[in-house]
Amino acid sequence: MSTHRNLAPVSVDPARLRLDAADGSAGTLLGMRCLDCSAYVFGLAVFCQACTSSRLEPADLSRSGILYSYTIVRVPPSGWPGAAPYVLGEVELPEGPHVLAEVIGADEEDLQIGIDVKLALQKVTSGESEKPRIVYKWTPANCGQSEMREAHN
Repeated sequence: MSTHRNLAPVSVDPARLRLDAADGSAGTLLGMRCLDCSAYVFGLAVFCQACTSSRLEPADLSRSGILYSYTIVRVPPSGWPGAAPYVLGEVELPEGPHVLAEVIGADEEDLQIGIDVKLALQKVTSGESEKPRIVYKWTPANCGQSEMREAHN
């Protein structure tokens, strides 16, 4: 019997994804905002990518954006916990940063540059005793799926 089901999930990257629910069903993307030029960056930064200021503050980022670009990954990197091929999407957030993550919940032929997408969280497990990790992905905004899905190795 699997023991990971009894363990509370953790964020795959706490510097980029804060879990807002103990079960990992809700979360917020994290970044930094420049106090000098108001530019945003996804994840941690030591200086602003727009003006090089070191005056940055933590910021919550949007849970939705626009599909800026995508590609089909046919040969996944070593350790990839999902199926292949898969869609890797570059999403532009309203604040400006671009976030790369898998696009789920749509067939490749239904994807188009410029469609609205929303954050989708997925539980990934890889070992019997390891805590499940919650990873961030994207799904078309018109997709009726719940925000969190579960995947197993």
